[in-house]
Order: sequence, then C-alpha cells, then structure tokens
Amino acid sequence: MLSPDVEEFLQHPEHEAPKGNLLAEDWNEQLDVAVRVHLIDRWLSEDAPDAPDAPMVLTDIRPEPNEPWMMRPDALVKTGLFPAMEHTNGTRRDPHACRAIAVAEAASAVERALLAGSSVPSRRVELLIADLRELILSQGREAVLVTVVDPVTGAVVPDETHVVLAWETEYDAALRISVVPRREREGRGEPRHAACSFAACPDGVRVAPEEHGVAEAKVRALCAGTVLAALLKCDGRAAFSVGWQPHGLDPEQAADLDEVREWWESTSWCEEYDDTYLGVYYDYGAGAWFGPSHLIPTQDQIDNIDSEGRGDYPAQDCTTLGAPGESATSLWMLGDQLHSLDTAAFLTEVEAFRRACRHQCRETSDASGPLVDALLDELLARPLERVGGPERRMLIWADADEDGGFWRTDDHSIDVYEDARRLLVVGPHEALYMIFNGDSGS
Repeated sequence: MLSPDVEEFLQHPEHEAPKGNLLAEDWNEQLDVAVRVHLIDRWLSEDAPDAPDAPMVLTDIRPEPNEPWMMRPDALVKTGLFPAMEHTNGTRRDPHACRAIAVAEAASAVERALLAGSSVPSRRVELLIADLRELILSQGREAVLVTVVDPVTGAVVPDETHVVLAWETEYDAALRISVVPRREREGRGEPRHAACSFAACPDGVRVAPEEHGVAEAKVRALCAGTVLAALLKCDGRAAFSVGWQPHGLDPEQAADLDEVREWWESTSWCEEYDDTYLGVYYDYGAGAWFGPSHLIPTQDQIDNIDSEGRGDYPAQDCTTLGAPGESATSLWMLGDQLHSLDTAAFLTEVEAFRRACRHQCRETSDASGPLVDALLDELLARPLERVGGPERRMLIWADADEDGGFWRTDDHSIDVYEDARRLLVVGPHEALYMIFNGDSGS
C-alpha cells in the first residue's frame, strides 16, 4: 500500500505554510527519527515538569541535495534545515560552523544532551533515547556538529546541541536533531497545533485550548504507533492510523445506537473505507473485476443492483455498525461488518493485545517490555481513557472474530500482513477510529 504523506496521515489542517518541510514527505521510514524525537520531547516535559533545565528536542527532515552540503553553513540553509526554529516561542538559530564527526559521536552527543538535566530521567525516556541512539547508529551515514549563533545578537550559543546527519533510507534524507533549553511559550495566545510542532511548520496553525488536547494526543498516538510498527517489523510505518474528533452528539445521543449509526454514516471515515481498503475495482480496459476473490460480485449480483446502489453483493455491509449481542463470524474476513463489543470484553482484548505486542516485539526487535508498554499507553490506553472517561462510557465496534479478537489472530499473535482491521470507539463527546494495517506506509 502506498505511503500517505505526512499532511494526510496527521489530518493536518489546511494553512498557508510552505510545503518544503516535513509535510511534503511520505509517512514511511524517513519518519523514524521524527516520531521518536516528538515522543521524547513530550515525555521529558511531562515527566519532569518542574525541572528548570529539562531540555527540548526538535528535528527537521529534508531531501538530501545532489551537491556537497554538510560542511558549509550556507549549504545547510539551502537545504532548509536551518535556520532552526523553536516551536514554542519562535527562537531562531543560524548555522555558524560545521565540524565533521563520526556517526557514533553524533549519537553520543544527542544522548548526552538529552540526559544532561539535573532530574533523573524516567524509565520510558531512557529507553526511547537508547532506541533513538541505536537508530542513529544503524541509519546514519555521515554527521556534522553545527555551532549556531543567535541572529539577534550575533553571538555564538554555547548551551545547545545541533547535529546534522545524512540519513540512509530507501530515499536518502538530510536530517537535523537539535537539543536546546526548554523555554516558556511566548505570550498567552492560543497554542500551536501539535501537527505543526511535529512537522516544524514555520508558520504554525493556532488552535483553541479545547482543540489542542485532542490534536496533541492524536499526534502522540500516531508517533507511538509508528515506533511500534517498526518494532513489530511491519512492512509500513503507517500501520496504525488514528482518527480522533468530537462527534457533535450530546451524551444521551452518543449512547443511542440509531443516533450513532446516523452520525457514523455521515463521516469521511465511513465514506472512504471501501475505496481505500477493500481493493475491489473494475478495469474497463481489461473488461474484468480485480480484488480479493470473495469480494468480486457475480454478474447476477451486478444485474440486481438497483438505481440507488442497493442489492445483494459482497461487502455491502462492510460499513454497517452491528447491534450489541449480534454474533460475529468465527474468523473475520475483509468486507465483514463492524462487530459490536461490550466494554469488559473489549478491555480484556486490549490487555491481550498488549501482551502479544510485548512478546512479538521482544522476538522481532529485542525491544523491552516497558518501552512497548509506554508506546501502547500513548496509542491505546490514554486515548481510551480520554474518550470513555474514568467510567469507560463508550460504544465499541471492531473488525472482530467471534472471541472478540480484532488485532490478534486466532493463534493470539499479531499478523502484520493481514488485511486492514478497524476499531471505532464512541464516547460521550469524542470518537476514536483506528485502523491497523501492517502494509500501510510500505
């Protein structure tokens, strides 16, 4: 499956920022550093909120130029990696001098800078920093340490670490990692959209505080899902997609099946599912249908479809929200309707999925259980807590088997090659829509 671009995957709001930055890239392995940096930055701030010297870490990614670029400050500006802009208050840094260093030294410099604060880093921070270090060692090709100046004063800035790497992926990239002192957000205006912070937009969209929480949590979930996809050895980094938005229903309506069904059918999530994931189409040149064999309609079924598209044909119920108590098929197949799950069974399955992830990540990537747990907290536990509240008031549907499994197979492992499987959670005020497809972003 083709990679969505960053703007599409983040469902980033339209704005007039130039698209020469991260927004123009595809959501694939080029994002491996960016997603880790975003989580490390958030975790550093969250785990030591009162530490006066807790650092901030930022990154930017650009296509690698076809000409020598790493050792000249003017060439670094030409790539777009500089000036380095801090997303909280707009502090700018210009490159002053470049010193070539080994990739291993660059990895150590980033690690030291991230751990240099006076407070003891949390376990999840330590583990993700170690994972970032190993990623730099495995994917970095060349590195330089950049000395920067404050363009306002012209003075060299001594207490910041700026590392630039030539990055070895399917598409070579130029990448900057900057570790700087954490500064207060300038002014009391609305915060920048979390997607703008992630993508290093020079002119970020401002959002109301009540919208900022959902946007921030969604970007964190997407980043965590991307790291988890890498640890699970999925073919694609966009394996876990996350839709999250207010649904506009009042709490009573959000608990009513008919009201939720009417809302669901009006969403782009529902409208886009069959075109995006079923893969069934008619090729007029070849005069034949293509796609999964069990979803290709027979001629009789085609002949019996009425003018409004109604009829008896495969996958016609693929976007139907099943009623509570309806039994699912023994094994889910692409094109089946979404099956209703009761909350207790669903939460039990979420914990079973957590255990399966721990085991599989340990087998495939030698990843530690605590790191996998921290990623799953961001991807699932925290979103579910926010959407359902402490009482877990939510209606749940998933592409589930009869035993309630939806992201695990019948042998209780995680099949990263299986067809896309959906999860829809509707709470009193917000809805969460997630799809797991290991090939997405490959």
